[in-house]
Amino acid sequence: MVLWYNKLVYTDKRQKEENRGMIHKLRDGWTGKLILGAINFILIVTAIISSLFYSNYMKKRQVDVEVDAFCNTVESMKQVARNYLELERGYVIDWAKYIEEQNYTMDEALDYIRKTNGRSDRYANIVDMHTYEAFSTYERDGDNTVSCYQQFKEGGREMDIIFTRMLQRMASTNDEDGMYVLGKYKVNEMQMNVISVGTKVKLRLANGTDKDYLLLRLIPVESVKSIFVFPIDYTSGEVGMITKNGDYVIPSNSMKSVSFPDFIRGYNFENDYNEVDVLRQKIQTTDSGLLKYKNSKGEKCYWYYSRFDEDSDIDILGYIPVGDLEEEVTSWPLVFIVCGILMVLIILDGSYILRINKRLRESVKEADRANHAKTRFLSAMSHDIRTPMNAVIGMTNIAKKHTDDPAYVKDCLDKVSRSSDHLLTLINDILDISKVESGNMALNPAEFSLEKAIANIANIIRPQAEEKGIRFEIHTSEFPYKILIADGLRINQIFINLLNNAVKYTGEGGTIRLDIREDRLPKRPGYVRTVCMISDTGIGMTEEFQQHMYDSFARENDSRIDKIQGSGLGLSIAKQMVDLMGGTITCESKLGEGTTFTVTLELPVSEKSYVAETVEQGKARMDVTDGQVKEFKGMRVLIAEDNELNWEIINTLLEEYKVKCERAANGKECVEKISTAAEGVYDLILMDVQMPVLNGKDATRQIRQSSRPYVRDIPIYAMTADAFEEDRQECLAAGMNGHIAKPVDINKVLDVLKQVKRRLKDEETNE
Repeated sequence: MVLWYNKLVYTDKRQKEENRGMIHKLRDGWTGKLILGAINFILIVTAIISSLFYSNYMKKRQVDVEVDAFCNTVESMKQVARNYLELERGYVIDWAKYIEEQNYTMDEALDYIRKTNGRSDRYANIVDMHTYEAFSTYERDGDNTVSCYQQFKEGGREMDIIFTRMLQRMASTNDEDGMYVLGKYKVNEMQMNVISVGTKVKLRLANGTDKDYLLLRLIPVESVKSIFVFPIDYTSGEVGMITKNGDYVIPSNSMKSVSFPDFIRGYNFENDYNEVDVLRQKIQTTDSGLLKYKNSKGEKCYWYYSRFDEDSDIDILGYIPVGDLEEEVTSWPLVFIVCGILMVLIILDGSYILRINKRLRESVKEADRANHAKTRFLSAMSHDIRTPMNAVIGMTNIAKKHTDDPAYVKDCLDKVSRSSDHLLTLINDILDISKVESGNMALNPAEFSLEKAIANIANIIRPQAEEKGIRFEIHTSEFPYKILIADGLRINQIFINLLNNAVKYTGEGGTIRLDIREDRLPKRPGYVRTVCMISDTGIGMTEEFQQHMYDSFARENDSRIDKIQGSGLGLSIAKQMVDLMGGTITCESKLGEGTTFTVTLELPVSEKSYVAETVEQGKARMDVTDGQVKEFKGMRVLIAEDNELNWEIINTLLEEYKVKCERAANGKECVEKISTAAEGVYDLILMDVQMPVLNGKDATRQIRQSSRPYVRDIPIYAMTADAFEEDRQECLAAGMNGHIAKPVDINKVLDVLKQVKRRLKDEETNE
């Protein structure tokens, strides 16, 4: 019994201990889960709170970024407005200087401004600062008086103070001082709301004395407002202009009251003049600042002002409601959604990111190929440019040491000339490809003879081919149309580039063939299809290189051509010019067998072709003859040229024909010399464009405004390194009779002299 009892007790104790262990284990398991759950909960709450704080932090940063972006936008508008007003004031300053130089009266000054004013919506007023009496270039029924300035003086003390102060400041401003603008006002006679920029001007009175007036240029308010264009992100934004005292120059639509401080006081701290004084003092003493006040609708708004420049009396003032830049309500669901779908987005975007990375790797490879091409181009160009430069510098130094041997010096100069021509070709290639790729290449269609073009091309290519021992053949069928309409210069450039490549890459004993024909186009009357095939028996091209042979700076990696000079731009220029003309260019080439290019252009036919008119071929000029000297002897040319070396060159060239030349070092000197010259002293003016003091185009405009017929009508030809078509058009628009590009071709200058001499003879005959 005792043993059984002891066994039962022992068994009960063991069971209790096991039960107790199970309870401890169960309790420990739930405790772990609770702890893990608590930790997860804390982590989730921490993530949410962190997201909220981060969201608010990012929101504040975003608001700061948006405010900075808004201020920068206003700053950019300030720069636009500043440039705009400086340009407008520049007209006033130029007028005033010229008027004072000419000692004009009131009527003469107004008449001069009417003639030189290029804007029909701009007028000028001249104001008497003592009486406020004003006269305008605007006339109605023969009356050119303006009464608005007298009305300002009589319209009330506040208006009188504002306008009187601004008018007087403008009148006391020198050209180099800050800019002052007369704020928005209405000129009843013109029915226009305008602002004005101006300066002092001295006019001659009837009794011969001088008197100071204020010369104003009137700018329509709408013209100024039109330059203030906010991006679509700032749909509620507005911009105006104020003085540093807070007076309006141009108020925006929402800027009320008579001045900006009064507007802020009325809608923010009514009757609190201390706050108004603090605001006004801040605007006066700081160049820029950000304010936060309510507008007339009770909305909180950001107001940003910025001084035009250190000496300016004008601030630009932009404003935008705070709500347009700040989010007032935090999107709670967005926080939880972002936390919930973050992993999903990562998974979904993973494959896309992989694809992006793949594309980036491909882009890197493409960039490496482009950089490699540029490196090869720079290496080639370094060699190709330095080679002729070395010849120019070396042969020049050698010539200097043999000045006593004219034949040796001439040989050196011939080599310098050839190297210079090659260097100029490289430079022209680079300029052409830059022009084409930027979309600024312009065609200049005109009548040209295809037969003459072929003859010119042959004269250029044949000597190069013969020098290398290459046979050059030209095969043409009878052209049904002799005269076509196209940019002959660009067509020559296409064919010459292709033929130059053929010469470069064809060895001694090879053959180059040029085939040109015209095909009729029955379905397109008035046009003809010109087909040109250029084939050679040269080294040919690989199929791989043909895939990108039209790329800029492309040259094939081949030890056989490493020493061949060239920019790698010839094919690219030819291709893009053909595309510009609406034509096609194709290529067939096999490595080691040769290459054939086919260019097809559809060109309009000149009316002269239908009457079978023959174009006379230009005769090549020989050395200076006695007849030429006799033809041009005694002619006088005024040459406006600031570069001493360029002047020496043209003077020396014309001296051979006994033409007398006189130099003007800049445009102003040229205007003075021709204006003071006696009748018939000069027969012609050769005008450089880029000159100090006064450029060639402005000088031409002044000459064309002369009251003397001899001065006004004298022939003026541009002689400039600005050689593009748009440069020529600008010269003609300025009043010049023609354009000669540098480097100067003496034959073109002689052609101009012939035209001038023919004109003089015609005038003598008419008299």
